[in-house]
Order: sequence, then C-alpha cells, then structure tokens
Amino acid sequence: MKTVEYMDAVKTAYSLTSDYQLAKKLAESPSRISLYRTNGTVMNDEMAIKIAYLLELNPLKVLSDAHIEYETKRGNDSLVMFWQEVRKSGKMDTEVLGKMVA
Repeated sequence: MKTVEYMDAVKTAYSLTSDYQLAKKLAESPSRISLYRTNGTVMNDEMAIKIAYLLELNPLKVLSDAHIEYETKRGNDSLVMFWQEVRKSGKMDTEVLGKMVA
C-alpha cells in the first residue's frame, strides 16, 4: 500500500470524515496531511510506525511499503528489492541483506 492508501485506511478504521480529523489522530498538522495527498510525499518512518500501531499491523510491513514507495520514486531498484524482501519475510536479517548484495 502507498502512503495515501494507509491514511485512508486509518480514516476508515476510525470513522474519520476529514483529513483534519486524520491529522489530529496522527498528531500531525493538517498541512502535512495535505502534502501527502497533493505532492505525493511519502510518509516518514515515524508516520509509518504510528499508522502501523493504529491499524494493528506489523511495523516492518508499513515501513517497508513506505521505503518501497520512496525508492521507487528515486529509481533505486536495488533498495526496492531489499525492502520488498523485508516486507515479504517480515524481518530484516543477514539473509535479506545477502539477497541484496548477491
């Protein structure tokens, strides 16, 4: 999932009707939420962890999705593959790192 999709999932899970309410729930400014929506800004690690907590998801899944989104925009295929492995395995260990450098 991408940043905006996660934000929408939080809105749905908590029956929030506006991005203003979402901003309050995430302890973010409304302008920050607007940046995510209008500029395609990718959530940072802190936001990913908040969202994982609110949606009761494995934080590595949400962090991985954020990094995949970011590295895809940068065109960094090796890091996209790394974060895809982290997401798939649910862990970050030497086996995942080995796949990146192999």
